[in-house]
Amino acid sequence: MIGIITLNPSVDRRYMIDNFSSDFVHRCEDYSFTAGGKGLNVARVANQLKEKAICLGFLGGFSGKFIENKLNELDINNQFTWIEEETRTCLSLIAKDEDQVEVLEKGPTIGKEEIIRFKTEFKKLLDKVDLIVASGSLPKGIKKDFYNELIMLANEKSVKFILDASGETLVEGIKAKPYLIKPNREELETITKKKIETIDDIINASRELMNLGAKNVAVSLGSKGMLFVSKNDIYKVKVPKITAVNAVGSGDSTVAGFATGISRNYELIKTLKLANACGVSNTLEKETGVINEEKINDIMDSISIEKLF
Repeated sequence: MIGIITLNPSVDRRYMIDNFSSDFVHRCEDYSFTAGGKGLNVARVANQLKEKAICLGFLGGFSGKFIENKLNELDINNQFTWIEEETRTCLSLIAKDEDQVEVLEKGPTIGKEEIIRFKTEFKKLLDKVDLIVASGSLPKGIKKDFYNELIMLANEKSVKFILDASGETLVEGIKAKPYLIKPNREELETITKKKIETIDDIINASRELMNLGAKNVAVSLGSKGMLFVSKNDIYKVKVPKITAVNAVGSGDSTVAGFATGISRNYELIKTLKLANACGVSNTLEKETGVINEEKINDIMDSISIEKLF
């Protein structure tokens, strides 16, 4: 079973309108409310792959209850730590000409007692799962090295840890030796302070991150696939050309594929194909964090993998 950590979830509200006009009442018939957050996207895709998962994190207020209900509707197990403040809401207004305005609430501040309760639940979780996924940003009140602490606790129990974070949070997390990280080119440049332009640049930057502590590094090449760097091997993954419908959430879907393959003890090549197939499948769907599980095997068959070293 996979444990999935989402510390800063949100209710994502999307409204499609004709155009942006001031001093005008916009009447909207196309709108949606979804349980948002990178970890929740991972959980939805893992659920579609029929992989058992349990979600942990922080929820509060009406928005928190909404997220819990949405997960329950999908039969996704969850044991969130309830907090005093309200879970954040993220609002998107999208016009027909594709102009977009986003309003992001600052979100809750997590109290010390709430952090203690979460850690207690996390330690219990480590006895139930063989893999942890932690995705997304940290809410206020949580120190930058929080993922670092969780990774060390997981390592003590020999539970593998996938970290999908950015900035200082990623840098601090790497120091605790996570099993897998999934930075993009921009994050590689930020951490290494070097320009990333070629495959060799990506390989060298990935090795720098491995020297800092990461055991495996998966770097998205966008529509060109992925580069996977481990201690002994380097693989280049090539995905089929597609017409993308919605690329949002594809990285989270890829993480779900990795987590599922690792949890099932798939061979590396099969895991790489599953992870990338999930990312491709998500881009073909309108919704975020959704795949067509019936077509996953066909997509996997169309993915080629070249061993570079």
